[in-house]
Amino acid sequence: MSKTAMATAYLIDDDSITLELMSGIIEPIGVEPACFNDAEAFLSAYTPRPCECVISDMRMPGVSGLQLHKVLQQRYPVPPPLIIVTGYAEVTAAVEAMKQGAFDFVEKPINGHQFLEKLQAALSLSRQLHQKRLDLSARDARIALLTPKEQEVLQAVLEGLPSKDIASKLNLSVRTVENHRARIMEKLRVNSAMELMRDFMVSFAR
Repeated sequence: MSKTAMATAYLIDDDSITLELMSGIIEPIGVEPACFNDAEAFLSAYTPRPCECVISDMRMPGVSGLQLHKVLQQRYPVPPPLIIVTGYAEVTAAVEAMKQGAFDFVEKPINGHQFLEKLQAALSLSRQLHQKRLDLSARDARIALLTPKEQEVLQAVLEGLPSKDIASKLNLSVRTVENHRARIMEKLRVNSAMELMRDFMVSFAR
């Protein structure tokens, strides 16, 4: 098993023995464990990292693993991969969580080989998500360069409205709208409306 450089696994379980077991499995491959006894403590300490995975027990006092999944989705545009640790009777709920975006689940008792396979797959996805996070941040920085009126015009462009309709909607002349569009394209470093839609639809809609 190859080592995974600069990777962090956030382990969340109210059972200290399970935390020790998971830590012992991942440390030999170079993954740093960060252990928490409840989801609230994790959420207070969490800061996104380039290579990370959250591994949470399904049932815990306070915030459950499923509730944690929803909180991460609400708080972060690009949430970290989440693996849910579950008992046999909870598999159906874990599968439902995957349908809603959780990365995977592992059953107790934990199989070390299977656990590592799923962890490394999640960390691989995390690297891709980190790049997406960087791309979104860069796009957000460009959008911040726009004036409020330019942002209004951009919103209308992303809705697919032609300049004539934008002018009517914003009480501007068509010429003024065209001037705004030209400045928007320059500030956002795009060459066409198609490129604008492709690169900024998600960023501006958030």
